[in-house]
Amino acid sequence: MSNVNSSAPKLTDAQLVLLSAASQREDSLVVLTDAHPSVARTIAALLRKELLAELVVQRRQPHWRQDENGKPIGLKLTKNGYAAIGAECEEQGEGDTGPSSPAIEAVRAGTKQAAVIDLLARPSGATLSDLIDATGWLPHTTRAVLSGLRKKGFELASDKPDGCERRYSIARPAQQSAA
Repeated sequence: MSNVNSSAPKLTDAQLVLLSAASQREDSLVVLTDAHPSVARTIAALLRKELLAELVVQRRQPHWRQDENGKPIGLKLTKNGYAAIGAECEEQGEGDTGPSSPAIEAVRAGTKQAAVIDLLARPSGATLSDLIDATGWLPHTTRAVLSGLRKKGFELASDKPDGCERRYSIARPAQQSAA
């Protein structure tokens, strides 16, 4: 008699509880209530099996540690994590990547930062002048916002064609939902 689930990873009760609880949340984030060392070992095992992925979250979201810059790092259930517990992944286009970019939803709509992201997401990108015109910021402020976006996980590219102004663009768009 063959085992149908032979490719499914073996999970402990603690791992199953963590994954199941995360699958019930709309944001698929793990909420930790215990700081016991065994919890850290459980999380490390789930990260190795790629059933959870670390990502930068907002301060109000559940997180389990802080990175070297003091930003909160949360744990999100991946497609593999959903499959391991037999739950259906409700999010469309979710990728199984390692540490991922922030969700675009983390930027409030209608803000100047959202306008900057929209301009950078265009196929042609945007020049510093385009960004200044759209926001009314000074050049040094605009460049600081670009640096801030990089720190938030956006991968920005810049290109300076011969005789033209430098163009900035989002090289790898922030994922709609982190893995």
